[in-house]
Amino acid sequence: MAYTAEQLSTIFQSKFNLKEWTQFLTNFIGAKIIRQVPEQLELDPSEGKGYYLGQKATTDNYEIGLFYIKTNTSVKNRRVGLRQIVKPYLRYLVDAALVVFDDGNNWRLSFVCDIKGESTSPKRYTFVFGDSGSYYNTAVSRFSNLQNKGVNFANLKEAFSVEALSKDFYTKLYSWYQWALSDEVNVTFPNNPDTEKDDRENMNVKLIRLITRLLFVWFVKQKNLVPNNIFDIAQLKKILVDFNPYATDNGNYYNAILQNLFFATLNCAIIDEEGSSRQFAIAKSARDTRNLYRYAEMFSISEDEVVKLFAKVPFLNGGLFECLDKPKGLYLKQEYDVLYDGFSRNGTRSSNGNFKYRAFIPNILFFNDDELHPGLINLLSQYNFTIEENSPTDAVVSLDPELLGRVFENLLADFNEETYVSARKSTGSFYTPREIVDYMVDESIKSYLLGKDSLGIDANSLNELFVKKNIPANWNVSTCHDVAEALKNIKILDPACGSGAFPMGCLHRIVELEEILSKGNIDRYNLKLSIIENCVYGVDIQPIAMLICKLRFFISLICEQTNVDFNSPETNFGINTLPNLETKFVAANSLISADIRSYENDWTADEKLSQLKEQLLNIRNEHFLAKGRKAKRQSQRMDEAKREEIMNYIVKHSTEPDASVISVLEKEVERLQVNLKEYEKEVWVNKTRPAEVNLFGVVESPDAIFREDINKKKRDELNAQIRTLENNIRKEKSKGEIVGFEAAVKQITEWNPYDQNSVSTFFDPEWMFCLKEKFDIVIGNPPYISTKGVKKEDKKRYEKEFGFSDDTYNLFTFKGLSLCKEGGVLSYITPKTFWTTQTKRNMRDLILSKRIDYIFDTANPFEAVMVDTCITQTANLPMPEGHKVCFFDGTEDLLVPLQYAPIKQSVFINTQNSVIFKPTDLNLRIYELYGKKVKELFDKWWDKIETSKKIAKNQKELETYRASLKPGDVALLGCLTEGGQGLATANNGKYIAVRRSTKWAKNIIESRPKKLAEAINKKKVRVPQLANFANEKAFLDTLSEKEIATLFDTLKEQYGRDIFGQGYIYKIIDDSELANVDELSKEEKENGIDTSKNYYVPYDKGDKDGNRWYLETPFAIAWSKENVQFLKTDPKARYQGYSFYFREGLCWSDINTTFLKCRKKEKSIHDVKSMSIFGVSDLVEEDYIITLINSTFISYYVDNFVNNTQTFQINDARQLPVIIPRKEENEQAVKFITKAIEIKKGVLSATESLDTIQKEVDLYVEKLYHL
Repeated sequence: MAYTAEQLSTIFQSKFNLKEWTQFLTNFIGAKIIRQVPEQLELDPSEGKGYYLGQKATTDNYEIGLFYIKTNTSVKNRRVGLRQIVKPYLRYLVDAALVVFDDGNNWRLSFVCDIKGESTSPKRYTFVFGDSGSYYNTAVSRFSNLQNKGVNFANLKEAFSVEALSKDFYTKLYSWYQWALSDEVNVTFPNNPDTEKDDRENMNVKLIRLITRLLFVWFVKQKNLVPNNIFDIAQLKKILVDFNPYATDNGNYYNAILQNLFFATLNCAIIDEEGSSRQFAIAKSARDTRNLYRYAEMFSISEDEVVKLFAKVPFLNGGLFECLDKPKGLYLKQEYDVLYDGFSRNGTRSSNGNFKYRAFIPNILFFNDDELHPGLINLLSQYNFTIEENSPTDAVVSLDPELLGRVFENLLADFNEETYVSARKSTGSFYTPREIVDYMVDESIKSYLLGKDSLGIDANSLNELFVKKNIPANWNVSTCHDVAEALKNIKILDPACGSGAFPMGCLHRIVELEEILSKGNIDRYNLKLSIIENCVYGVDIQPIAMLICKLRFFISLICEQTNVDFNSPETNFGINTLPNLETKFVAANSLISADIRSYENDWTADEKLSQLKEQLLNIRNEHFLAKGRKAKRQSQRMDEAKREEIMNYIVKHSTEPDASVISVLEKEVERLQVNLKEYEKEVWVNKTRPAEVNLFGVVESPDAIFREDINKKKRDELNAQIRTLENNIRKEKSKGEIVGFEAAVKQITEWNPYDQNSVSTFFDPEWMFCLKEKFDIVIGNPPYISTKGVKKEDKKRYEKEFGFSDDTYNLFTFKGLSLCKEGGVLSYITPKTFWTTQTKRNMRDLILSKRIDYIFDTANPFEAVMVDTCITQTANLPMPEGHKVCFFDGTEDLLVPLQYAPIKQSVFINTQNSVIFKPTDLNLRIYELYGKKVKELFDKWWDKIETSKKIAKNQKELETYRASLKPGDVALLGCLTEGGQGLATANNGKYIAVRRSTKWAKNIIESRPKKLAEAINKKKVRVPQLANFANEKAFLDTLSEKEIATLFDTLKEQYGRDIFGQGYIYKIIDDSELANVDELSKEEKENGIDTSKNYYVPYDKGDKDGNRWYLETPFAIAWSKENVQFLKTDPKARYQGYSFYFREGLCWSDINTTFLKCRKKEKSIHDVKSMSIFGVSDLVEEDYIITLINSTFISYYVDNFVNNTQTFQINDARQLPVIIPRKEENEQAVKFITKAIEIKKGVLSATESLDTIQKEVDLYVEKLYHL
């Protein structure tokens, strides 16, 4: 029997009926085994009664058990441990289960899989049904598809997929976001009302904030705390004047409904501290009050009815719905009103027609019913939402709060200039997968607990607690209490927290652990509130990210509020107002310390200052729970006043010498000097030194008599005290000489935590979080911004802070460890490029000096194509002697990674360049054979060969070394070769041409008309000659190559070097125009060729196609005297490595794929992209080096021990260990190269395969290296 969508919807909307469900299992699921009388399960009576209904054997060989549980508790509570749930199913030998949980009102349909697995946790995916008012669009659609495809295990799992739902929602939301940003709909927000030019500034942030607020409302709506009629078109037509849901010129829905909901309802107490109820702003009020209703003229109902419309909506607090319109001087000394939200009664318009003080969002953006661009309300209405966050093992097929993280990490990336290009390419690429978050959170909390010696617990018992979710058998009540208390005192920071994945993961895990330890006897709301207040902290450089992070914590608190009483407005309907998290999650640059930290004077130890800071902490603690608008403003003003007091105190007492302090110190010095005179004379006495006895009790030296000045010890003590006092006097007197100290004090004290739109240029946990100690755990996924993407001014700041500037994840590693207390742990997921690359040596040295707990190769767990990543957990402790690192490999299976035998951390330290490698059998074999030897060579020679200049400088020493080598020895390739960076022209179009005989010439002929057309259309280039031709191609076809070159050269001079795109090559030459390199004089090679001769010479520009063994370069460079002179003097060009021009050697493309791609280099000029080196040892043929580099083994070696990125630079090649060959081994390599070149040139028949040569080369090299 086929079920229609309407029939499925009716089943899901109705209360559960066992008889009808049994029929459904037969007709829809296709169950062949159905019990006439259900068999009762062995279930704890407190959980209800359970029944086995039957089984379904699928076409993909799975047995699916069919069960029904009549529960005693609400099915909306899903906190029962999954292992407990699946226990009754095990005896039926099923692979998975389809289970109904029914509480009489609602029912859950759960698909439970991985039931049998011991190594993996069971997983449950659930639909919640039984609400007659819900359409269950997702479930109806999924089950309709399931019916069409057939019910097997794979299709069932797809029907219950949460991931697919999230992707679908994100795709549609992102489309809406792009539509809302477009000029077509003309959304406007006034920023500065004194100008009409900024109505669309920061529109990205404002739209994201709108989505944030509305999504929060949608989640709160699941608790029935927001009325449905304000989202219903039919009802809105009765509420608003002339409401047109599809209007493009009217935005009364946003102004009258949403702004009043946000700012005058959710941000306003039902009854405030003064006893006032929610109300409309008084018409003649001098200034708008930002939490009173307005726009009465937009309603068709009375003001009292409007207030009644929102009457059942509680006050939530928390800052999310605080109106961000700031009048002059509210917090900052601003010169004009700043209207971020535009919640204003003033309907004045600017000359451009836009509102001057009020936001405008047309109704169509909310209610459009077009499938291509559905309105936001329509879009949200298509999905089911759940207020509890899903976990990787237990998920409701609905949109959960974690979705906010996924959505907003991508929307944030969309307007973040560093990530904009890649933001559109995926749905979820910037959000750390929940499985990764949970793993890192678990391991870091375990490390924290194991570091508490007083707890007396071990790793096995923690695994029982974390994995099996049981209290370990060897733990008594006292142990459970101590562990619970330790968890409540933990301090965790994510210094780049984005939308809060890691802080939320920590909150959930700590709550779950506390619940297990207390056997469920906890107040979840107050526990969460305490953890948020005392345990988890976050920083991000984007203020909007902090808003979203707070939002997720708010939702987490709201889902714990179950005692809603709409008859008690005086208690806010029983809903606790949300805390204020401004000093828990801050917008700041977490890499930069406050300037005041650079001053060494001990101003922080001042007793009075400590008292002032304690008072500031108390103010912020009170603000954390401040509820009413008046109380919050009062706290904020007290905060500002206290910060001013602290600033004045520090400046006064740290920049002005205190005469009374100096006087006290000087008097003490005088007193000590008087005392010193009593001990000036030397008083010598005879003393006896006791006999020395060794460990075995044997007297090694008898008693000895010696002389001692008995006054010396006292003199030394007094002199030391005098030096200390004199130093303190100097410091006190020099206070007035401190430069920049007052500005540094102002920097920290003027930081305003309550300004939601600002971002601090520094991060200081003591001042921002009022924390006196560092963190137990620093955790996160720091940004992977390349050093090339770092702004110049930021680079300077990073160099000042760290002593270097590099990719941001390296900087975050140094910063993260500095924020950890002694014994604290740093847990990051970062690119694993730091394992090997030379530029990350400082990062390796840092973490290898500490205790590394584990390294987890996670490959690329993100949905977008990014660099491969790894998790590294490092304890801020010196590396213990003999310490072993756990190493996991999740490249094949992230959830069930391969675990290697623990490896001594010293192995990495004792490897060349201190690289980190997977401890596979092959890698350990390589380490045993070459680790010590290559490290010795690297340590001895690297400083002498890392650049071509150093090789030239140390030439004599290298020649002596090479002369000492003999076959079988190992040497670094950098000691056997020379070479350096090639030429960078800075203007390829001017100098470079392509030979007509190559495929590249065809590409240029096809691209030139397109490039010219693009320049004309987009960059307003003028070419008058085109007027007589149909198009650019027809025009260019009439010109000679010389004329085309002249045209393009002229246009570049007129309109800019990159008018056709950076580095675009447009010139083509015939092979007959090439000079014969062998006939060039030394003068011509060094200073250029006269243009009366052929002046183009071969130019090796690298090879994007990755040719190996041999390639005749398709490029040539105009080596005229004029050009060479210009290249030598042009500051934009890099005329380098010229001593190696026109030499034969070997080269490769710098892009490293599966294999390195090395080839013979002809006599040419080489480009920076052509990695070129030249042999200098008679013992080692260049063909031998090419053979080695092209072998599978050397590619593997480079990837694991030299550079695991996608590039292979000259510096990487210099680190390669080369076995000095015997004569016959050199000769064999020459044969390999000769044959490969003949195949490439077509001299040998096609039957001669390069694959065959590759196999022979690999065997040859494996034998050489004794593998």
